Amino acid sequence: MTNLFKNLTIILNLVLITACSSDDSQDSNSSVDPLIGTWQYVTQFENDVQYTANDCSPSTIVFTQSGNRTDAYYDTNNTGDCVVVDTVNMTWQQLNDGTYQFTQNGYSFSETVLFSENNNTLTLEDTDEDGNGNVITYSFIYTRTE
Repeated sequence: MTNLFKNLTIILNLVLITACSSDDSQDSNSSVDPLIGTWQYVTQFENDVQYTANDCSPSTIVFTQSGNRTDAYYDTNNTGDCVVVDTVNMTWQQLNDGTYQFTQNGYSFSETVLFSENNNTLTLEDTDEDGNGNVITYSFIYTRTE
């Protein structure tokens, strides 16, 4: 009888440990912002007209859990190789669902952030006026690399 009681206790503890650890990992994963990761530039649109900034595709944005954003911009050098020509550091925070605020050197701006393809495609959208009262919508498309 003692062995049966010990075995049942061990089995019950294993079930409880497995159930608790599974729930805990799901809760912690669900709270991670889908923005966090490394994103590679694909293309951009200006008022729904596609346009690519340059032939060097690896321009990237890295968003960290601690709220940092690093943009690396590439272009071709004199020998035709793609090289980093500029790096911009800023911070980010989510204002509400779909709107994020970015701050660089004390200047803050907001962008609409859209996720698609199971959070593996990122679209950053911003609007601006051209000085004549016309609103221009800019959309920058990135895919997740990490």
